[in-house]
Amino acid sequence: MKQIFLFFLLIQLFTSSYAQQNFEASLKEGNILLAQKKYKEAINVFDKIIKASPKNADAYYSRGVAYSSLGNTIEAISDYTRAIYFNPQKVEALINRGSTFSGMQKYEDAMNDFNKALEVAPNRADTYNNRGFLFSLQKKYDKAIKDFDKAISINKKYSMAYINKAYAYSALGSDSLSIGVLTQLIAINPDYSSAYFNRAVMYKQLNNNKLALADYNTGLKLEPNDVTALLERAKIKDEMGNDAGAAADCSKVIELEPENALAYYTRALAEYDLAQYNKIVDDCTNAIKYKEDYFEAYILRGNAFDFLGKYQDALKDYNIAIEKHPSGSDAFNQRAIAENQKGNIVCALSDFTRALKITPDNLDLLHKRAVLLFATKNYDNAIGDYNKMLEINPDDAKSLVARGNIFLLQNKMDYACADYKRAEKLGDGSAKSKRIFNCK
Repeated sequence: MKQIFLFFLLIQLFTSSYAQQNFEASLKEGNILLAQKKYKEAINVFDKIIKASPKNADAYYSRGVAYSSLGNTIEAISDYTRAIYFNPQKVEALINRGSTFSGMQKYEDAMNDFNKALEVAPNRADTYNNRGFLFSLQKKYDKAIKDFDKAISINKKYSMAYINKAYAYSALGSDSLSIGVLTQLIAINPDYSSAYFNRAVMYKQLNNNKLALADYNTGLKLEPNDVTALLERAKIKDEMGNDAGAAADCSKVIELEPENALAYYTRALAEYDLAQYNKIVDDCTNAIKYKEDYFEAYILRGNAFDFLGKYQDALKDYNIAIEKHPSGSDAFNQRAIAENQKGNIVCALSDFTRALKITPDNLDLLHKRAVLLFATKNYDNAIGDYNKMLEINPDDAKSLVARGNIFLLQNKMDYACADYKRAEKLGDGSAKSKRIFNCK
């Protein structure tokens, strides 16, 4: 009997060892599929493991990663929870569940998981980085920076901790410190494109287009198909007057993503400066095709129709833009210009007034309405607009001269001369001649 018992024990040990080897091989297969982003195929493999081994924490964890990658957060949390239940030391499951809770704005649950992970494994840089990111989401930036520093002290080449630390500094209003952190990262990892792209964002916030452009150029040499970086570089090129270069970057994006509405719109902006109005119409039409509520594209296409003399088409686009975004002033502004070109001054004045209700301190709108009010001999209201403009900018010599001209027409000589003298002191040559000719 003893020999038979030993025989069965050996069979059980052999079977158990063989099964374990099979599970490990299947886990490896599933994780390879996971790395290849074949998430559904990976889930099928993990399903089989879990069916055969219902307490396999590694299988639950890996299946949770697959579910998370597919956006199935409920299933992911369920699997991470089971992985932790069957192996409370499974740090990766705690970190991933914490990050998933963080994305769901369940900050207390996320914090509990990260703190537990640090109890199990106190020296993991990724845990400190993820907890720091959670602090950032809660706008506790000082605590976030401490965690990012801790992550970096554990792993000096942990690029994501530098990126997150830089954004925490930026959120605190310290763009220069943010740039310093990203510069450190570039020194450590000069082939990391995201470091250049993120530093470019900071330079752009400081209105340093030259350095921002240089960083986008370097980053795009490392990652030439980064769509976001290409579009941001296009905007900078457009601002710097390199309209052809901006259009070329947008064209590259359209090659990569033919349905990218922003790329068509951004290219149309560059084409506007190049006076390529038919191309603008085509690009805005495509932008609207792929983003139906793209009211900015309707406005820009309306501008192009204006230049092409197609005023009815322009008005139609401005009307749609207003319908889609009634709280925006730009469509009213553009429609007013189109109405004025058609001679509909009353309609134009109405639209300028509606635009000014939305942005009452807009100097450009105040000036345009004042000009139309003057043209219709509505002098008192025109003076009201110039008064408002001069409240906003007391050193606006042109507004002083314009208001002085109206006072002159009203035979209010003292007021007119006072405006001419102020404008003359501000260096306006026309004001001097008007003062000499009209004032004693």
